[in-house]
Amino acid sequence: MHKVATRVFEKSAPDFVNELAVIANFLISNPDLAPKPSSGDEFGSENFWESLAAKFIRGRTPRAPLEPSTIPDTMVSIIVQEYFGVESDSIAKAAKQHSISMAAENIVGDLLERYLASNLEAYGWVWCSGEVVKKVDFLAAKKGQTSQWVPLQIKNRDNSENSSSSSVRKGTEIIKWFRTFSRTGRTNWDAFPELIDNVSLSEKAFEEFVRHYLRELKS
Repeated sequence: MHKVATRVFEKSAPDFVNELAVIANFLISNPDLAPKPSSGDEFGSENFWESLAAKFIRGRTPRAPLEPSTIPDTMVSIIVQEYFGVESDSIAKAAKQHSISMAAENIVGDLLERYLASNLEAYGWVWCSGEVVKKVDFLAAKKGQTSQWVPLQIKNRDNSENSSSSSVRKGTEIIKWFRTFSRTGRTNWDAFPELIDNVSLSEKAFEEFVRHYLRELKS
């Protein structure tokens, strides 16, 4: 199965052969954390690895904030006006700002992973872009080991984890970290797992990364 994966990666993703090899080795040992194969494909088949490589690469494509495509419920405007006392002529503006805020909030997690990848991948970590490993965002082989890994799960806020992501960690050694506390707004960079020496991560550096990333997108 390893040989099949390597052959596929060398053909379909030559720039990411080493990174995908780490992911393939992990999934072969932990098939329950593999993404669901497409209809008709079997785990470990050529089609499976081709699909995984494509998802991995797509996940690294620059992503811009997108406003929600759903139509706001008019009842929300009535509640905002009648109960919270917002003037009717301000409701449309407030709804627009809310939509923009939702678009921004929806992309923070992606930006956080990109920022971490820009720092961690230079030290042998692999960003599991494209959700190619269930509930695992970063992965690295333990030093001197080929069959033992350190999987890392990243969340933007302490209240953003659902029950399914929590259950995946039962019986595993997936390390979890979140960026902010939802009730206080305080950041959690000081508690980032001490997995790599000489890596400096901070809210200020994250902010600078995001500003540069978004300006590059717009240009």
